[in-house]
Amino acid sequence: MLTQTSEYALRAMCALAARPGETVAAAELAAQADVPPPYLAKIMQQLASTNFVSGRRGIGGGYSLAVDPKDVTALEVVVAVGTIRKPHTSKELDELGDGFRSLHERLDRAASGVLNVLQESTIAELVQDRGAIRQDQNQATQPKKDGRPRSAAG
Repeated sequence: MLTQTSEYALRAMCALAARPGETVAAAELAAQADVPPPYLAKIMQQLASTNFVSGRRGIGGGYSLAVDPKDVTALEVVVAVGTIRKPHTSKELDELGDGFRSLHERLDRAASGVLNVLQESTIAELVQDRGAIRQDQNQATQPKKDGRPRSAAG
């Protein structure tokens, strides 16, 4: 139900939120968020226009979170980079007259569920597992106590 742009924007916000106070180079952010770099540039411009992120050019440049991740909902990020289909009102359903009212009502119920989950989810909540991922990655690159490198199995 969400666009690829919306998911990429949420990934980028989560990646930045996992590194509070840091300016992250565009290439590094693209890798961490698993977003193609040219696509990321477009998304970051949109997020910067809503003041969710700030960008800095040149050496040492990159992007940083400009808001507290506890204060931004997933829905706000999705809306910042595009539109989201809102459920029809009863009047709109009546006016459709296309013979698919039951279908529209069920699709609207699904859309309402998505909207509610996005509205109730802050970036801070979505980023909680990023810290665990980073810690696991760091442990995997450090040698075991006996000095030998860790295998993929640990």
